[in-house]
Amino acid sequence: MHRYVLLLIVSLGLIACANNDKKISSWEVNDVYQSTIVSPSQTTGLKTYTGPSINSMDESNTYQMFNLKAEQTKQGTKSFELLVHLTYFSQMRYYDAANLENVPSTTFKVISREAGMCEAQGCMFKELLSIQVSDAFLKDHIKNGFQLNLSSKAGVSSTIFVPPQYLQGYLKAVDGRNY
Repeated sequence: MHRYVLLLIVSLGLIACANNDKKISSWEVNDVYQSTIVSPSQTTGLKTYTGPSINSMDESNTYQMFNLKAEQTKQGTKSFELLVHLTYFSQMRYYDAANLENVPSTTFKVISREAGMCEAQGCMFKELLSIQVSDAFLKDHIKNGFQLNLSSKAGVSSTIFVPPQYLQGYLKAVDGRNY
């Protein structure tokens, strides 16, 4: 049974990575806009904007899934974070640092780490990471996107690229205007 689940997970990862380009077609700006989920809270007045996930695979055979999330208060103040979910095999990497456009991120934090199923070829590991980004940073990178480099205690690094079309569609949903 575990082999079938593992095969399914690996198959889905490979399908998601079949077209792993750094650029997203311009028509996808609208797809990101329409796929951004807005969740208002009746009790707190807080609005949460959850962008769609982008899936990719890096050179270290790390399955990467990431998206932007924003919270807006009743007063209109917005806070943004980039959520990164990394899945890989072998041993736990313990990601411990992030560079956003070659500048060390002071807001990097690990949300969770877990070891999953183990088979003859190794165990599956997952790490969920968060990096706070400002509204100004996102708008400064709306034309070219931005790159996030993550490094681990195990010496393995992962690079995430957030394309400009994703930023344009997401900020269009959050701000309600075109970019």
